[in-house]
Amino acid sequence: MSDAQTQTQTSPAETIGAIYAAFGRGDLPTLFALLHPEVDWSVTVTAPGGDLVPMLRNGIGHPAAQRYFEGVGQLEVHAFDVGRLLVAGDVVVAEVHLEVTHRHTEKRMSLDELHHWVVRDGLVVRYRPYLDTAGLIDLFRP
Repeated sequence: MSDAQTQTQTSPAETIGAIYAAFGRGDLPTLFALLHPEVDWSVTVTAPGGDLVPMLRNGIGHPAAQRYFEGVGQLEVHAFDVGRLLVAGDVVVAEVHLEVTHRHTEKRMSLDELHHWVVRDGLVVRYRPYLDTAGLIDLFRP
């Protein structure tokens, strides 16, 4: 079976589960293999200090996701728990709980987030996080 056939037979929930599993292992090549080359990634926050947080910049394609994960790399993750996956067609919403410390500011934060994913043919075409953006900005603020 070809990779394309495997991808079309993978459910959106399985794709998102594989993304979280790859993230948990620190396996970004596998994670990126599950992203469409033109993925619409993240959100842009224009509030004061939003430019400090790489995860709060929308972009298209793998470079946007790479920038996002460079920001995640500035955090020490103490807990990353994926709760329920809510699925409707090609949309998956994940309930996520995180506890992180910024490696440079040494600030710690507990976050409850919703991750909104759109999956087509086994690849993520859109990702939006819904979270406490003000708290995240403060975490990154020196």
